[in-house]
Parts: sequence; structure tokens; C-alpha cells
Amino acid sequence: MKVICDAAGLIRLAKIGRLDLLKKLYKDIYIPWGVYEEVVVKGGKRPGAKEIDQAEWIRRIRIKDQTAVNLLVSEFGQGESEVLVLGNELKADWLILDDARARTAAISGGYRVIGLAGLLLLAKQRNLIEDIKPLFDELLDKNFRLSDKIMKSILQKAGE
Repeated sequence: MKVICDAAGLIRLAKIGRLDLLKKLYKDIYIPWGVYEEVVVKGGKRPGAKEIDQAEWIRRIRIKDQTAVNLLVSEFGQGESEVLVLGNELKADWLILDDARARTAAISGGYRVIGLAGLLLLAKQRNLIEDIKPLFDELLDKNFRLSDKIMKSILQKAGE
């Protein structure tokens, strides 16, 4: 299974010490080189930078079609643009994106998309975590923005 993750998903999971959930859910994660640059090179002192750099299960890939990335950058930003293009290049099964506009573009392009809230629900459904609410609380304390509607929906689906 080919799963491509954007920077936000990596950073947020690292901030709460749960980067391991990606490995447990998907085994291997692909990130475009631009996401690696953002998280590890430019964000070297941020939570998770070292773990992401050393994780053998996070595979860094250089984009072949840089022209396609350049066409998308003004609309989505570098990381999201590279995730969208890499999704096409690798024929990805899933894209992990939280940015609403990038998610809409990915879904329009035929990709299956999941965000951080969905990942936590999936982790609970697979018995990898006991409860989602404490993780939501921790994420909110670390400036993660999530609508009350989505949070309530996820917690309801999780039986919390």
C-alpha cells in the first residue's frame, strides 16, 4: 500500500509523541522531498524532526514532474503540492492531508484522503489507542485546529 503524508500530519503526531501510529497503521509512509525539507531540514529543532529523519519506514522521494508542482504551489504551498504530484507519480492508495483545499483537490483527483482526526479514529478502531479524546485535547493544547463538528463526529464514531 502506498501512503503519502504531508508535513502537518507528521509534525502533529510527533508533537504528541504518536508518530508510531503511522507505522502501525501503514507500515511504510512516503513523503516528498519538499516535506522532508520542511520538517527535518528547516524544522530541525521542532518535535519529531530527528525521529522522522531516522525513521527507515518513512521513505523520502524526489518529485519527477517539478513543472506540475510549480503549477500548484501558488494554490496549495510546496508540501501539499508535492504530495498531490507524488500521489499521481506513485499511484498512491492514500494521501494524508489536513489542508481543506488540498483535500478537495485530492478527492477530485480520485484519491482516498484521510486527515489526522481520521487517522486517530482508525487507530482506535484497530485497537492501537484506547481513547481519542485525550489526544485531541493534547493536539488542541499544541494549536491544532479542528472544527467542533468534526471533533464531535469522530468522537461519536469512536464511541466516546
